[in-house]
Amino acid sequence: MTARQRKILIGVGYGAFYWFMLLVFFYFTFPYDRLRERLVHDFNARQTGPEPLRLEVDKIGSYWLSGVEADGMRLISTPIPDPSGKPVKPKVTTVEQAHARLSLFSLLFGKRVVSFGAKAFGGGLDGSITDSDAERVLDLTLDGLDLGETPILAGLLGLPVSGKLSGTANLITPEARLSKAEGKVSMKLSGLAIGDGKAKIRDIIALPKLDAGELTLDADVKSGQVSVSELAAHGPDLEVNASGTIRLRDQPEQSLLSMNAEFKFTEHYMNKDDMTKALFGPTGMFDLDPKNKRAKRPDGFYGWRVGGTLSNPTFFPNPTQLGAKKPPLMHAPK
Repeated sequence: MTARQRKILIGVGYGAFYWFMLLVFFYFTFPYDRLRERLVHDFNARQTGPEPLRLEVDKIGSYWLSGVEADGMRLISTPIPDPSGKPVKPKVTTVEQAHARLSLFSLLFGKRVVSFGAKAFGGGLDGSITDSDAERVLDLTLDGLDLGETPILAGLLGLPVSGKLSGTANLITPEARLSKAEGKVSMKLSGLAIGDGKAKIRDIIALPKLDAGELTLDADVKSGQVSVSELAAHGPDLEVNASGTIRLRDQPEQSLLSMNAEFKFTEHYMNKDDMTKALFGPTGMFDLDPKNKRAKRPDGFYGWRVGGTLSNPTFFPNPTQLGAKKPPLMHAPK
């Protein structure tokens, strides 16, 4: 080895040692406690609605050098005071562990790749987001997320919901625009059940638990349009079928719906007790609603056309059997 080669080798060694020690000191001295306090403060400060949520995080630390990991994350709802004065417990949704990591190697090639994952709701999720100047790619896998462990979701729907969600979503959004998305979504919600026989609808009536079995969703996404080929459940208490399209917008809540849906309460559920007989039987109160009456078909299914936006859907009675030709609800502009 020549003297010049030795000098170059020594210089490269010193440089490598410098960057190695810099990363080591950064790893051990990064103020993760301050980061946790800042994230919690900023999230809670933005909760200004009528039912604000409060975020709590037990710990934030490093994850594989270029990532962060959070343990013991809790979203706590503000309980609505009970009119009778009884104490009301807040609803707590817990994420046991979550992490995200930026790939340093991918940055050398002009891409930003963030991998993420979490253990939550009795299951887990993992995935990645790849950003470049041309497009954004999302790959997501869900494995056995139990909706019964998300009481905040039950609060939004007004009734307890249980079932384990698994599936995949693969989306490519050119220029990071959802309105140009391409990809596929496939999900299964096993053991879907609504209600528990105790929670009341609008604080008026408590229905027996409704078992919908397994809910399956398959959809293809092309040029910003989601084509739902299957959205169905065939349980012992409820049957549901739906299909149609969703025209995606860059603001997701503004996406346009054009769906056909039908559902039917089974004989098993209608005859479960005196209450279900009175509500859903042949002369039940459910059919006293004019819209429900117009939507009902001779086979017992209630048919609907679903339009509007994701944030404000509209439902129109349409007793035509699903799959038959129907007049278009609206023209969804591209």
